[in-house]
Amino acid sequence: MPSRSRSRSSSRRRNLWLLVLLVGLFVWWAYRTNQLPSIVLTLPPPAGTATISPPIRGVPSGNRNLLLGNPSGAVHDPSQPTNYLIERPQYVLSYNRDHGIPNWVSWQITQRDLGDTKRSNTFVPDTTLPAGWYRVTLDDYTGSGYDRGHMCPSADRTATAKDNQATFVLTNIVPQAPDNNRNTWEHLESFSRQLVSKGHVLYIIAGGDGSIGMIAKGKVLVPSYTWKIIVVMPKGESDVARITADTPVIAVRVPNALNAKLGDWDQYRVTVASIEEATGYHFFTNLAPDIQDALKSRIDAVPTN
Repeated sequence: MPSRSRSRSSSRRRNLWLLVLLVGLFVWWAYRTNQLPSIVLTLPPPAGTATISPPIRGVPSGNRNLLLGNPSGAVHDPSQPTNYLIERPQYVLSYNRDHGIPNWVSWQITQRDLGDTKRSNTFVPDTTLPAGWYRVTLDDYTGSGYDRGHMCPSADRTATAKDNQATFVLTNIVPQAPDNNRNTWEHLESFSRQLVSKGHVLYIIAGGDGSIGMIAKGKVLVPSYTWKIIVVMPKGESDVARITADTPVIAVRVPNALNAKLGDWDQYRVTVASIEEATGYHFFTNLAPDIQDALKSRIDAVPTN
């Protein structure tokens, strides 16, 4: 009996070594012939570890507000104080520490962004700015004659109180002449929301260029112009892959002189290319070059339905 047991044990070892040899030969063959399958083991993260989704290619953190591209190549790096990227769920912006205002602000607006939340009206400094940077305050605008002009408007973010409050962070604000802010600019904002209420999805980029001077003892620049670019997606569609050379675009560049009487926004319509020339930015970089060229080179008829 002991000899039979030893024989069976020896046989099992031989079979095991034969199996190992065959598996090894298969792996070697598969590797040499480039047919080795990819095997991904998904292990649960350790307890207490946050799971972070990978970013979408070309869009920092997959933020829906920057799907058309980053006009100035802004980065979230304190060593780039004049082109510092700030991402929020409500909008994305490039901030200029030396000017105390955003270079540009980019956001998407759909029907889901519009609700019945009341206007916050509580302007607050941006506490997320790097340590040592000056944080613009409400008082910096007091007595200047200029309005605290939203780039991403309060009324574009009324789904929740948190969304609305985010528009009052002062890195989303530029000094805007009262007639510009309360009439010309506001009428374009209202028209944009009318398009959204009809089912369109809008991609919007806004900012200022030039310099009239400084307020807040040299801490906040007053731009000579405020500009806005609105890409009007077909009703019910938000996929940028559906943007074509025929997609309507509204672009305006409005004088920001303190005492000017401006009139309706329609008379300030320009090409996107002219805004690029004034700012040095490059818009629509996530679109195909031929579509970029088409959208930038013309002034479209204003969509009416």
